[in-house]
Amino acid sequence: MEDYEQNKHTDRYTQDSQYSQNSKDKLVRYYKYGLIPILILWLILTFVTTPMSGAFFLMGFMWPYLYYTPGFEDKAQSKAYRYSFLGNIFKFQSWIFSLMGNQPKRWMVSFARLIIPLLLSGVISILNPSWSPLWSILGWLTFEGFIWLNEKKDLQLL
Repeated sequence: MEDYEQNKHTDRYTQDSQYSQNSKDKLVRYYKYGLIPILILWLILTFVTTPMSGAFFLMGFMWPYLYYTPGFEDKAQSKAYRYSFLGNIFKFQSWIFSLMGNQPKRWMVSFARLIIPLLLSGVISILNPSWSPLWSILGWLTFEGFIWLNEKKDLQLL
């Protein structure tokens, strides 16, 4: 009887460990294929244009990228992040998606991902009108290209 209980505990631990390893592998793949190339592109863009253009570009890409990060939804909806800025932005984005119904068209989902970066960069560009929030749209288009490649190449990152 003791051996059964001990093996039962070991099996559960092994299963949890395997689940943890699978989610960690998925997260590593997600970062490797999405984050490293965009950071290289961002560095090039920052040196070619103004640093603020690079920041807006990165904001346009990073918000949708962060929203689809494996495990982010659980963290953003936990009690620890209930009053955090990021948790509230996540709830607002989820609310936007809920307005679209059960079977939204692909273009509606794509434009819903643009709303948060465009609002944030628009508010920040009030500080200096020469900063263009249009770079956020370019970052968003880059993320949409990332999704297209994910579907086309069947990378299973999202």
